[in-house]
Amino acid sequence: MRRISLIILYLTMAIFLLAGCASGAGSSVGDEAENVVYCLDDEEESLEFEPYTDDGQNMEESIDGYLKAIIAGPKEAKHKRLLTENVTVQGCEVVNGNVTIDFSKEYHEMEKPREVLVRAGIVRSLMKVPHVKGVMFTVNGKPITDSKGQEIGAMTSDTFIENAGRQINTYSHASINLYYASEDGKHLKRESRAIYYSSSMPLEWAIVERLIDGPKVRGNHPTVPPNVQIVSVTNSDGICYVNLDSSFQANVLTVSPEATIYSIVNSLVEDCNVQSVQFSVNGESDVEFANGLSLKQPFTADMSLVVE
Repeated sequence: MRRISLIILYLTMAIFLLAGCASGAGSSVGDEAENVVYCLDDEEESLEFEPYTDDGQNMEESIDGYLKAIIAGPKEAKHKRLLTENVTVQGCEVVNGNVTIDFSKEYHEMEKPREVLVRAGIVRSLMKVPHVKGVMFTVNGKPITDSKGQEIGAMTSDTFIENAGRQINTYSHASINLYYASEDGKHLKRESRAIYYSSSMPLEWAIVERLIDGPKVRGNHPTVPPNVQIVSVTNSDGICYVNLDSSFQANVLTVSPEATIYSIVNSLVEDCNVQSVQFSVNGESDVEFANGLSLKQPFTADMSLVVE
């Protein structure tokens, strides 16, 4: 077991910048060069990246360099650093190509949508290093866990699926089931669709987008107001994190709060590889929806609301 020296991680900012993000225009996820380091956009709601020069002579030195660049933060003014200011890296170990990064206790204070983006950015950055097999996070020496208390374990770039925020000229096809409100506004009705959607977005994003657009079948009714904006949709550890803007809380439609929530949850759980859905409003999950319905905990599917 080889421990990467923490001294290197806390060198002066000048050294950080030499090993950090290379100069040049920043880019959006989806067009990355071979060597890049990830950061956040100006709103801290999606991943961006900047070019990076890997000067490491071996795997450990390369990992060192990427971590220094992440800690230093991006050079572009329009980009933001991955880690919040109060989170520190306490140690890093490499064993047989598996990287374990230990963070301070403040790591757990990050809102979940931000935390998932932090994980995705760090993991994707380090997976650029040749021979790195996976990346694991710990906090004060204890592995991080999902909402069910299970250890997340080693992660790779394929662990994360999130909106790229860019349109490209290739499309994917999917057959999906969407759930809209019944006439009484208290139950749900299934609507089967065959859709094409941009490959720059995950299926989860496309599903939420079509729920906002409303039903196509007569007798089905919308469950989400058409003015609701999607901030981000992220799929990790079997949980789909749906971050919507504040207009989602208004609930101006004549449907029950449960119909709105479970139209989204049932659609995502049935069509995507997720077990539950965690909602947030402008990045905040500790909020209430409609008649005091708390969004703090993830929701699992409830097919008892579905009528033929």
